[in-house]
Amino acid sequence: APRGPLYQPAAGARLTQPPLLVWRSKRKARFYNVQLYRKGSKILSLWPGRARLKLHKRWKFNGRSFRLVRGSYTWLVWPAYGMRKKPNYGSLLGQSRFKIVARR
Repeated sequence: APRGPLYQPAAGARLTQPPLLVWRSKRKARFYNVQLYRKGSKILSLWPGRARLKLHKRWKFNGRSFRLVRGSYTWLVWPAYGMRKKPNYGSLLGQSRFKIVARR
């Protein structure tokens, strides 16, 4: 069984493809805030309605284009309650890391 609040990918996983992020759902959470960091900079912030988020090879955030390149990434998840326009965030569910590596 998965341990901790962030299930997938496993902490420290070495991946060649964009992962499906999966975390423990929180009762009464209307949606979540998922943030992705690389080298200490926030490169993505999304608000999925379910306890999962499929990352892609390319995306836009704050008017900039990003790509999932080789290196280490940290992701964090907060549950959100109430209306999307004026959310009330719960405490951090967890944070984890994964690494994008070259294909063999």
